[in-house]
This record gives sequence, C-alpha cells and structure tokens, in this order.
Amino acid sequence: MSTAAVPAIAQIAASAMPAGAAVPLLFGWLSLPLLTAIILACSATVAFVGLTFTLLASRADTFRNLRVGFNALRTSLPPRFWTLQDMPDAAQFAYLVKYWQYVFDEWFITRKLNPLVFGRLWRVYYRDVIRVSCKSPVMVVALFQAAEGATAKVDHEFVALVLGPKFTQPAVLERAREMARQHRIGVPPGCP
Repeated sequence: MSTAAVPAIAQIAASAMPAGAAVPLLFGWLSLPLLTAIILACSATVAFVGLTFTLLASRADTFRNLRVGFNALRTSLPPRFWTLQDMPDAAQFAYLVKYWQYVFDEWFITRKLNPLVFGRLWRVYYRDVIRVSCKSPVMVVALFQAAEGATAKVDHEFVALVLGPKFTQPAVLERAREMARQHRIGVPPGCP
C-alpha cells in the first residue's frame, strides 16, 4: 500500500460514525438500514412475481407446442383409436406406434427434463390421457412395437409406467400379449 493512500484511509475512518452513535433518519422516521431492507424486500417480491409468470408462460408454451404436434399426428390416427379392439391395417398401426413415440416425448419433457416446472402438466393432463389410451389392447401392442429395440433405462422406465397397474388393466395387458404373439410383435423385457 502506498504512503499516499494511508492518509485517505485515515480520513475515511475518522469520518465514520462511532459504534454507539445513532443512525441518521431520512424523512423523519426512515433510517438508511430500514430503507435498504424495504428495497431488498420489494426487489425479491418483484423477482418472485416475474419468475412465477415466466414459469406459467413456459408451461403454457410447452403445452401448446406439444398439442400442436399431437394434433398434426391425430389426423392420421384411426377414428376412436383409444378404443380399438382389433388390429388395424399396417399403415394405421404405424401411426399408433408414432403416437406412443410422441407420448414418450410428452412424458420425458414433463417428468424428466424439469419436473419442478413441467410436472404439473403431467399430473393435470397427460397422465389421464395416457390412461385412456391404455384401455385398448391394440394401443398396448403399439406400445410394444414402439419399445422394440429400446435399450435406454429411461425407455424401460416409460414402458413400465404405462404398462403398470395404474394405467393398464390386467385383462387388457393379457389380450395385448396375445395379439402381439399373433402378429409377431415382441413384448419388451421388463413388462409387468
């Protein structure tokens, strides 16, 4: 430290308030520390409100993007695809397989990428829609086909979730296994 800096530091230290001195008031009742605390609280409130609205907009935008993609796919799906009991032709079945690939994306975005932000989308909407699709043995067979060759742990986690007791009824799953054998579609390992 230079010797010229020492007097400046000494002057600053001398002008500082003594430890027991009173805090100067602004506007008669507002002290500088209180004003600082109020400004800090207001800043935190504004930041929280901004973050809340940003997350809401992000959820809405994600939902809208997923719905646009699904609506484009839906035009190719057979009518009332979630109630199919008999195997459709190969072209329509291919669209059912694409449906499950799309549903995987919905699940992965809402439950794996950022469940704190998007988890509510899964709980409020996507989970129940998937339950409806699992009432059709043909849709379950399409899931078998979509999962064929999957090696990643997350793929198996998704298949196990969809085919688990919360989604697929045992009778539907058994009928789907039978249809898969008839049409030579492999049942993924680890299916319940």
